Amino acid sequence: MRKPWVVLAGGGKNLSCFALALSRFLGTLCVFARGLGDEPFLGGKRLSFVLSPWAFARPFLFVAEDHAFTGGVVAGFRRAFSLVPYLLVLDAHLDLFDSWNSPSFVHRGNFLAYLLRWERFPEDRIFVCSSLDAWLLIHRVLGSVSSGFLYLSWDVDFGLPGVAHFPSDVSFEHLGGLFKDLASLLARGNVRLLGMDLVELSDRKVLHPVSLAFQVARFLSPLFKEGVLQ
Repeated sequence: MRKPWVVLAGGGKNLSCFALALSRFLGTLCVFARGLGDEPFLGGKRLSFVLSPWAFARPFLFVAEDHAFTGGVVAGFRRAFSLVPYLLVLDAHLDLFDSWNSPSFVHRGNFLAYLLRWERFPEDRIFVCSSLDAWLLIHRVLGSVSSGFLYLSWDVDFGLPGVAHFPSDVSFEHLGGLFKDLASLLARGNVRLLGMDLVELSDRKVLHPVSLAFQVARFLSPLFKEGVLQ
């Protein structure tokens, strides 16, 4: 069974406790990534280059406060491996807006715009799920794609709004079913999980980090069971 590495990419005391507890519940190691700088996109890209030699041994589960981090990791892995992964984004807010006049800085949401334009990421490799109803269509499409690697980005406003920087009204009621469904898709062997991140966690709002970690581990455990990652 190949458990993920839990990597904390920034955050205060509460997120540190959360990451440690999550790694314990998932039965894996926790890595604290320091010195990523003020721009999470560039920090994510640097971190992906550092971790790339181990990327195919075990998937990474990153914990970060800013969604721009996702864009950096995906862009970095793409350049490190010369492959284009499928990107599945669970996000209650479709954060896709222009920043063409400022290509060096990537704000929280517009990492998608940056990937599409500056990294020339193929649009048909990006799947944005902003509601539970949208998952049905995305699952059908992902089930018919050619073989490849999948990177999952989970903005906690999707299902865990109480600890998100920008809350939404998407509850966690059906999250367990979504992740089990995704795990069954991965178990078919057509698409393999390269890694994932859990982003937009507010350190200030994570008041019970161990309880939150237990809840998140229950949701994610189907993705890391033996057979899914083979």
